[in-house]
Amino acid sequence: MTSFANLLAPIQIGSVELRNRGVMPSMVTNYCNEDGSVSDRFIAYHEARAKGGVGLIIVEAAYVDRLGKGFTYQIGIDNDQMIPGLKKLTNQVHQHGAKIAIQIYHGGRQANTMVTCAPLVAPSAIPCPVMQSMPKELSVNEIKGLVNKFADAAERAKKAGFDAVEIHGAHGYLLNQFLSPNSNHRTDEYGGSVENRRKFPLEVVDAVRSRVGANFPIIYRITSDEFLPDGLILNDTSEFSKVLVEHGIDAINVSGSTYVAGRSSSGADDILGVYVENAGAIKRAINNAVPVIVANRIKTPQFVNQIIAEGKSDMVATGRALICDADFYKKVQDGSEDEIRTCLSCNHCVSELMNGVPISCLYNPLTGSELNYDLRIPADVKKKVLVIGGGPSGMEAAVIAAGKGHSVTLYEMSDHLGGNVIPGSKPPYKSEMMAVVEYLTHMLKKYQVTVKLNTKMDMDKLNDEKADVVIVATGSLPIVPQIPGIDLDYVVSAEDVLLGNKSLGSKVVVIGGGSVGVETAEFLQEQGKEVTIVEMADEILADMTPVMKGGLLYRINSSNIKVLTGEKVKEIKDHTVVTDKQVLNKVDHIVLAVGYKSDNEWVTLLQENNINHMVIGDANKPRKIYQAVKEGFEAAYHLNEVMCS
Repeated sequence: MTSFANLLAPIQIGSVELRNRGVMPSMVTNYCNEDGSVSDRFIAYHEARAKGGVGLIIVEAAYVDRLGKGFTYQIGIDNDQMIPGLKKLTNQVHQHGAKIAIQIYHGGRQANTMVTCAPLVAPSAIPCPVMQSMPKELSVNEIKGLVNKFADAAERAKKAGFDAVEIHGAHGYLLNQFLSPNSNHRTDEYGGSVENRRKFPLEVVDAVRSRVGANFPIIYRITSDEFLPDGLILNDTSEFSKVLVEHGIDAINVSGSTYVAGRSSSGADDILGVYVENAGAIKRAINNAVPVIVANRIKTPQFVNQIIAEGKSDMVATGRALICDADFYKKVQDGSEDEIRTCLSCNHCVSELMNGVPISCLYNPLTGSELNYDLRIPADVKKKVLVIGGGPSGMEAAVIAAGKGHSVTLYEMSDHLGGNVIPGSKPPYKSEMMAVVEYLTHMLKKYQVTVKLNTKMDMDKLNDEKADVVIVATGSLPIVPQIPGIDLDYVVSAEDVLLGNKSLGSKVVVIGGGSVGVETAEFLQEQGKEVTIVEMADEILADMTPVMKGGLLYRINSSNIKVLTGEKVKEIKDHTVVTDKQVLNKVDHIVLAVGYKSDNEWVTLLQENNINHMVIGDANKPRKIYQAVKEGFEAAYHLNEVMCS
């Protein structure tokens, strides 16, 4: 308790007292109904985080006007019919001691016409380079109408039992668009000078205050820096924050960036706490007049506590950290912070959102599925479980099975757990992936799973174990293509390179331009190698979504790595790679990264011997960590439903 005294200390936002300094910021989930109404899934997701000990939940961006909607299953607060569902949400959250606010927003030119089926609106007829559609410039009367819609939404929030409302003035959405000289080129009273560009956001603030009364807290979320040549910078937003305080704002929530900046507001590099210093500057600018919240890549309780202790922010928003572990703050309070499932900052959740589907977490299958599982209920019948393979799927299966009360033994033929996560964590910007292995290793110990490393499974051991069920999690093996010369001693696998099993010469060709090949190429370039990637398809990183590959693709395009697409390797000979278009000479080493095949030898053996078994992860089909962990979880959770073969 004492080591996290700053984090766990209560604080006031206006008239509302929070039990600690932890904030769950607004993050769109796509869990609501298509009409914007609250679903049971949405309520369960937030209730889990309230149970998990967070001080304040700020519900995802709720559109005040359907024309400003950005996502299909986003929450709405644009009409009174939403109030009963919202009331049910606030009641459930309040039962667990958390306070709850709702963020109100309009997407402006960053709304989604595929969702709204209507033209976009904006301060000026300038398209967002990402969304691309040309928006209609709002008239003065339309602006006044939107001010009223924000006020109406805030009044609904108060009626629905929310403790506060947050006005979304960040991330390039409508209020930010008016404030920024990058997107506001108007020449009337709402554009031009700094004062004119502030007019619409401040009218919204004043209208909301008038509608909710003096004692209802209003939070304003702000982009501290747009990262645009002609956009808002910290000095601009610090000055605007002073004005916000003058207009009665009760807290300022500091973030940064926009769609236009070409970088995620969630961060895409190895910097933690991206906007902590900006929050500190704004806190000083307003002379501590109201509490300041800061977000972005803050994912350990130690860091949260440090930020508050150093006076850089009064509260900390741990967004993706709470997507990853609903019990983040409860574990801190209970002294079990070692059991926190640390966020990987991988943006899997953001990627799912941008693909138009409900968000999920790369390695927490409970996220968004709180209604479907209850790990507190022990198994009716305790079984003896044998897990073959210590990658993430096998580890997750062992942890969940043991947590349900089964007796579990895990066999791993190598000297370490983690499977392909280990080499996968070696390229630049990938070290945080080791949190998967660290968390699952800790939980294996907690639940007293018997782990046997350096032990290759055979039929004698299998028979000795006398298991009720065998879970096959043997993973996958690198594919070795049928290319003449592939067996030469200077041809190596990406895994051997990343694990340091092979030392390479100065000139390297990587065959395969998927994520493994490209990340290995970046790994080698950092060692000073001259690297060429050869990919037979027309593009590299085709196995990654746009959100996931954005940063990596930018770095590769900015590097000295040579990328050859649309070329197929025909032959390897005499330190030469022959493609169907050219010959690459004087190559010291060739790295294979052309994909994986399931290592499912044990599946056949178990079938032949009529032994009860389940197949999970890459042993079933090579895919990503998300599928591996989810299948491990599902297999263990439903063990008592498995019938003997």
